[in-house]
Amino acid sequence: MFHVEAFTSSIATGANTFGQVNYKTGDTVLAPLNLGLQVSPTVPMLMFVCGVGTNLVHVRPQSASMLPFPYPTLDGNNRGGAVESPPRFHDFSGSPWMLRPTDEFDIFASQNAGAGQVQYVLVGFCDQKPGPLPVSPLPPGMASMQNTPGKYTTAHWTAAATLTAGAWTTVTPTFDQPLPAGYYALVGARAFSASGLFFRMLPAMGPIWRPGGTCVQAYDQLEPANQRFIPTWDDASEGWGVWLYFYQNVPPQVQFFATAADTAEEGWLDILYISTSVTQPS
Repeated sequence: MFHVEAFTSSIATGANTFGQVNYKTGDTVLAPLNLGLQVSPTVPMLMFVCGVGTNLVHVRPQSASMLPFPYPTLDGNNRGGAVESPPRFHDFSGSPWMLRPTDEFDIFASQNAGAGQVQYVLVGFCDQKPGPLPVSPLPPGMASMQNTPGKYTTAHWTAAATLTAGAWTTVTPTFDQPLPAGYYALVGARAFSASGLFFRMLPAMGPIWRPGGTCVQAYDQLEPANQRFIPTWDDASEGWGVWLYFYQNVPPQVQFFATAADTAEEGWLDILYISTSVTQPS
């Protein structure tokens, strides 16, 4: 499992002058600690980092357990008002970076705009390297029995919520077609909004963790390759495993982090059909 949180604040100029980018404390799951967060004992591993800023130069995650080695300085990053295409994305999911639970975790960054400027950073935390899927995708015999476990598809949805700039906003997806009754695994996703930077899932049936990734602001824009179950541009990627499970009548909501009050959202959920079960086992 994995979980994402956002960091954002204005920092002073200077390509090699690092300033702290504050943890966005509205609607958090992980506990704030000073201007950062407290490393969770449940998802204590650094999975990925993605920075966005008009003149962003460096991004530097910092936690005491990284010492005495130098804090990692991550480059290149997304310079502009959106995640670039292809995205500049630091993905450690193949070898997640173990942090010490309850330590403070901070984000520092630098920018060279010539004056103070707001920066945005998405950070993913996980409990382990992504594991194998619970069922084999697209198994033999599926053509004659469509409800076979392992049936894979991408479900398209839309929404018309008004997003709040600089904060997480929850939207409720409306699917183009209803999902057949059963139990599903979410194994990838894509989210679109005119000024969206990041998104994450809000499970309807637990656990509390909110997996997510980067938004696209154009239909031909690319997301990180591992964010999709079947990558659209990198056939060597393996995905991020199961994001969460859900029944067809209680799909997850989606939270957007945008820079303006958009009023139209769109998304695609990569889903695997797990079983015909429609209730939790007793």
